[in-house]
This record gives sequence, structure tokens and C-alpha cells, in this order.
Amino acid sequence: MIEKILTLIKKLPETTNADDMEEVMYRLYTKKEILKGLEDSRKGNIISFDDFKKKMDEKWLK
Repeated sequence: MIEKILTLIKKLPETTNADDMEEVMYRLYTKKEILKGLEDSRKGNIISFDDFKKKMDEKWLK
């Protein structure tokens, strides 16, 4: 995985600016979180929608 990231960085044009790098970092973070979620799902580490809704109600409607 590190090799893929390094290859991606090396292929960035010389004109890459800070905003472009922010986008790259955001996309890497998003990809990481999606892969973590998929792995959790495969392992059965999931909750029902009703449980999720209840947790969100408890957290955000205090």
C-alpha cells in the first residue's frame, strides 16, 4: 500500500499546490475509512439501523 501511495505522489505534476495536496490527503483518508468500514462489515462488527438511530438521538438530542 505504501508503494502505491509513493507512486501516486511521485506522479503528481510539478505544479501541484497546497490545495491539491489537501485533496489528495482527503481522498486517502476517505479511502482508509471506507476500507475500515468494509472490513468491520466482513467481520460482523455492525449494528442495526434502529440501534444507530438510537445512539445518534442520545448523542445529538441531549
